[in-house]
Order: sequence, then structure tokens, then C-alpha cells
Amino acid sequence: MNVPVRGRGTLNELAEELHLAPRHLIRLFKSATGLPPMAYLAQHRVERAASLLLHTDQPITQIGQAVGWADQNYFARRFKAHYGLTATTYRRRFRHRAVRL
Repeated sequence: MNVPVRGRGTLNELAEELHLAPRHLIRLFKSATGLPPMAYLAQHRVERAASLLLHTDQPITQIGQAVGWADQNYFARRFKAHYGLTATTYRRRFRHRAVRL
């Protein structure tokens, strides 16, 4: 499933756009993906950030913003919670293994 990572929409806005009740949207989305919509979006964002860390020279703050997290501290917490490493450590440790685009 492709989702725009930069969007700042809320669950209620998405439900309204799809003409669904928010709870119904959550149930449908979770049955299709295994995750609630906002958790899925967060996972998608952090995985996209990891790819950008390995394949670009963009500063980490710019990567956080590019994937939709304008708050650098929040981006740092989400990244570390997902990978168990800071974005800087992740880049340093795994960049040599990645083929740069």
C-alpha cells in the first residue's frame, strides 16, 4: 500500500474523506494491514527515513521533515524506538552496506 509520508492529515480527516466513521476505518485498515492507520503511517515514515539515511547525503533534520515529522525530537524518538539506534548511528553502521542511488 502506498501512502504519502508527508501528509499531516488526521484520522478523522481521512475517515471523512472516505465517508467512513473513524472506528470503522480503523477496523478495516487494521484487518487489511495488521496495524491501525496511524501506526502504519509511522512505520512507513520511519522505514522511508532509514532508506534516505542510507542512500542520500541529506542531513538528518531534513530527512525527518521529508518524511513528515517536522519536530526533530519526535522523529529521533520514533526512529530509535523502531530500530533501537539513533539515526546517526544507523547511518554510520549500515551505510557502507547500502548501494547509494
